[in-house]
Amino acid sequence: MSRYLILILLNAPLIIAALLGNLVNFKLGKLSFRKYIGQTIIWIAILLGLVFAGPIYEFLFTNDLTQTEPLSLFDVVQITGIIVVLFMSNRSRIKLQNLEKRVQDLHQELSIRLSRDEKFIKK
Repeated sequence: MSRYLILILLNAPLIIAALLGNLVNFKLGKLSFRKYIGQTIIWIAILLGLVFAGPIYEFLFTNDLTQTEPLSLFDVVQITGIIVVLFMSNRSRIKLQNLEKRVQDLHQELSIRLSRDEKFIKK
C-alpha cells in the first residue's frame, strides 16, 4: 500500500468531519456565509494537496526539480498530526467565537434590564 494512500486514508475522515462541521455550524447560524466559504476552501485545498501529493512528487522527481526522498512513514504521521491540530484548533476557535457572542448578548441583555430597573426606581 502506498504511503500517499495511507496519508489520504488517515486524513480524509478528519477533513470530511471538518467540512460537515462547517456546514452544520453554517446551517445553525453559528458561522457566517463568508467564514463558511473561507473555511470550506481551506479544507478542500488541504484535501486536494493530500490527494495530489504523490503525483506532484513524481512530477518534480522525474523532471529533476527535487532530489528529496519519497514520503516516509514518519512524514505520514507528522502530516496527520498537523491536520489533527488544525482540525482541533478550528473547532476551538469556533466554540470560542460562539462563547464570546453569547457573553456579549448576555451583557447587552443585562444592561437593558439594569437600565429599565433604574428608570423604574427614579419614577
